Amino acid sequence: MVAARLLDEYFDYLRFQKSYSSHTIKAYSKDLAQYLEFQQDRFDESKIELAVSDFIRSWVVELVEQGVKPSSVNRKLSTLKSFFKYLTMMEVVDDNPATAVRNLKLPQKIPAYVRKSEAERLFDDLQRATDQPLEKAVLMLLYTTGIRRAELIDLSLSNVDLTQGQMKVLGKGKKERIVPLGVEIIGVLREYLEYRKDISATSGHFFVRSNGKPLYPKWVYTCVNKVLSQYSNVEKRSPHVLRHSFATHLLQNGAEIAAIKDLLGHSSLASTQIYAQSDIAHLKKIHKLHPKS
Repeated sequence: MVAARLLDEYFDYLRFQKSYSSHTIKAYSKDLAQYLEFQQDRFDESKIELAVSDFIRSWVVELVEQGVKPSSVNRKLSTLKSFFKYLTMMEVVDDNPATAVRNLKLPQKIPAYVRKSEAERLFDDLQRATDQPLEKAVLMLLYTTGIRRAELIDLSLSNVDLTQGQMKVLGKGKKERIVPLGVEIIGVLREYLEYRKDISATSGHFFVRSNGKPLYPKWVYTCVNKVLSQYSNVEKRSPHVLRHSFATHLLQNGAEIAAIKDLLGHSSLASTQIYAQSDIAHLKKIHKLHPKS
């Protein structure tokens, strides 16, 4: 079977069987055409089904030498793995040669977070504020508990126990976890509930807008972005930045990484380790202040 026919059949499979978007199929097509051109030029082999791991590994090396970003190289490699998986399924090839080629290691991005001094000033001002109890409660709950935006929106009235100082949160994968509430945030939430009574909301959601309807993602984003822009120079000003700030500040204050994992609702410690990198970066910055550094 010629390469063009194999590729056409593969794209039909993606389009009709996998329901991939035209944008995704176009990207796959570009990656595969680029690889096939390389294989023909370097190894004088026009049949893509005759590719071997060494061909693909050489292509990866060439991409790196050309300065292609590791994330882009990995995406292209993923395209090849998907294509040869299809050929294996169709019994065109016996093995997937791309699986023997490792992804490039990606540089770990340190999550953006609000500095402690900025957070203290922000939330001190919020505590003194008497208007906008909803916005105040949303911002303080995100920062003091580290819950996700979706978890905040879905939080039900029946799952918040201010007497016990805790709330039940439904996280990713429908996993429930108990999140403790501090004295300060409990006071803010009680203040919000007084405001909520006047709305006469019928929704079971804990947080509702002035019209009695639940919050939605854009509302929460706009609320957080507006306030952070007044207090912090952090580049990203999304609700997730407050989650990152919660975890980072806990770590900087000596909290154990395993405890932070449980509070954040991460399924594995690997997801939480990124905050350790953030703390190291913080320590390095402080160390530069030493006269002999």
